Amino acid sequence: MKILAIESASITASCAISDNDKVLGEYSLSHKKTHSEKLMPLIESLFHDMEISINDIDVIAMSEGPGSYTGLRIGAAIGKSLAFGKNIPIASVPTMKSLASNIYFGDKYIVPVMDAKAGRVYTGIYKWVNKRLTTIKEQFPTNVEDLAEMLNQIKEPVILNGDGSVNYKNIFEEMMKVKPLFSPDQFNYLKASSLACLGYEMAKNGDIISSSDFSPKYLRLSQAERNIK
Repeated sequence: MKILAIESASITASCAISDNDKVLGEYSLSHKKTHSEKLMPLIESLFHDMEISINDIDVIAMSEGPGSYTGLRIGAAIGKSLAFGKNIPIASVPTMKSLASNIYFGDKYIVPVMDAKAGRVYTGIYKWVNKRLTTIKEQFPTNVEDLAEMLNQIKEPVILNGDGSVNYKNIFEEMMKVKPLFSPDQFNYLKASSLACLGYEMAKNGDIISSSDFSPKYLRLSQAERNIK
């Protein structure tokens, strides 16, 4: 089963192709260019360099959000177009779970933290069980202080990753009663290769949808919508 993964929830535009859970290739670019400028060229380059085409793809794994409103919309437009044209199913992967899967640690809770600015974050709680990343608490929006208080209820060290764990490191260290572990910087960024592996697991279990049923999950209103409200 060949998976095309498309990651566009953050400043990083990333795409990968896997054969089952073996990653065959991945291209990523973190740059000021918009996703509309960089994402499709990355996908085309990956297809070209791997000498395959969209006809070889069985499932498209999409980062469903939360994250950048613009990035998610562009990723959705590209992924849905590719899927619709060839009737390819989509694995809609929660972005926080994809970020958590950057880290493999068998006995610790993994808490990805994406900075949503002004002290707000997106997060979730995950743990590896029998070599599968299990969702302990589904992704949700909150503020960093409330998250720290919530994690105090676990009463054991947790692993934090994502840009929110970096930007709010001092708050976590000050508020958490059990000292948290912080991931190395290279595991703080979204990667299409992680998305591809989770997409494969979902597809293997039949957890896939049609292109028409896929839509980004922002978890909170846009700034414009909040201003109007």
